[in-house]
Amino acid sequence: MRPMTVGFRGAIVALALIIASPARAQFNIPTTITNLSGFGIPLDGILVEAAQGHNDDLATFADGQLTFTEVDSLPELGPIFNSRSCGACHFQPALGGSGQFINEVRVRNNTAGGPLHIFASDSILRAGPQKQGTTTIFPAGLESTPLGCQITSPRCSQSTCQTEEASRTTFATTLKICDPTSGAFLSGTNCTAERQSTPLFGFGLVEAVANSTFVAIANSQPLAIRGTVKTVVELGATRVARFGWKDDVATLRGFAADAYLNEIGITNPDAPNERSSCALGVTKFGVLLDAADDPEDTIQSDGRADIDRFADFMRGLAPPPTLNQSNSAQAGHTLFNQIGCGGCHVESITTAANPAAFVPPTSGGVPITSSLNNILANQTFHPFSDFLLHDMGSLGDGITSGAAGPRMMRTAPLWGVRGKSRLLHDGRAEEIEDAINLHDGQAAAAAAQFQGLTDGQRQAILDFLNTI
Repeated sequence: MRPMTVGFRGAIVALALIIASPARAQFNIPTTITNLSGFGIPLDGILVEAAQGHNDDLATFADGQLTFTEVDSLPELGPIFNSRSCGACHFQPALGGSGQFINEVRVRNNTAGGPLHIFASDSILRAGPQKQGTTTIFPAGLESTPLGCQITSPRCSQSTCQTEEASRTTFATTLKICDPTSGAFLSGTNCTAERQSTPLFGFGLVEAVANSTFVAIANSQPLAIRGTVKTVVELGATRVARFGWKDDVATLRGFAADAYLNEIGITNPDAPNERSSCALGVTKFGVLLDAADDPEDTIQSDGRADIDRFADFMRGLAPPPTLNQSNSAQAGHTLFNQIGCGGCHVESITTAANPAAFVPPTSGGVPITSSLNNILANQTFHPFSDFLLHDMGSLGDGITSGAAGPRMMRTAPLWGVRGKSRLLHDGRAEEIEDAINLHDGQAAAAAAQFQGLTDGQRQAILDFLNTI
């Protein structure tokens, strides 16, 4: 982990002093959709306390932000990875956002309950090393080819097994996976899903919502569109999942640990085992690949591993900025609710009175500060999501993940949607209207209502969505 420079920390603190004003220097005010300062800035409360000379939470955020952009290298990197830093996939429209390209393919044998295989976009076996100063790095963007395996499909790359494309429709691929030892193909590996990186703005507020709040939201929804609450056992506690396209993760520490392993190939305190053994112990390009002891991300003297610093950064990110609404956008807001979109894309949620009671400490046992707990507590925010699973019919990804069946997907938050270049879990939609029209399953009725509106009414809804 690279230490944060004084200049970088000073720049962040200076930014806080510019943005925060005396009129905003108060705590426990509801978070509102009034962030007009830009994507990727810290929470309002962090900036307010910094303006008052209390910079600890801002410094923690800045330290996490810097770690989020660091480029990982040998001996920890890989053996498979999609990129070499978190920021490489979360950069649009600012650090912490989404990305322009699909960076992952997932395959599962649903019929036999097989494991989930994650196919990365790069490998230290396929890509030759480059030097960046004295550090050995590997370029991203290449198909990975682990030892003894061959790729037969240009669409997919390799993690633990060889892949072969058997058939392909527009957005669904049937793959066969082979045993990397025998080379024999396994039957029934019939489900794939392409994945976009998830925008992280406002995630600290989402983490700070009590489990009971999500249950109450589900219970309040009409049966036809009622969401499913998915619980997971994470860090020794049963929690309501709220992060990931299939609601697989409940905390930001868990989200960071999962991504660090699966996207960059870095084992860590919460995910200490490699996903692939293809390159372990192999010398390639004169370098012993993946030679670092596991876990590769270790707890430092301040009680934090890199996954904790990633969580610090995500926890401190403000919600996306909003724009002033024209008359058309205001009318679109009303129509959005009238045709049923707001049933799942819930506008407002309030955080718990004491998030520190369930937000996990760092890997080294350091809890969130009392000041950050105060900033996150009792905050009403506006994500336009219930963070629950819904049957999306043909829009599902075909993957079974715990209680999330092949048709079930988490409701994507709509805040900041104008900052994304591609939409939906697999990036199939380039325009907001395309994404709406593709809604199916429990959302089919609302999509049909949208399609039945006049051109002007549909445009009003689009105008509204481009302000939130």
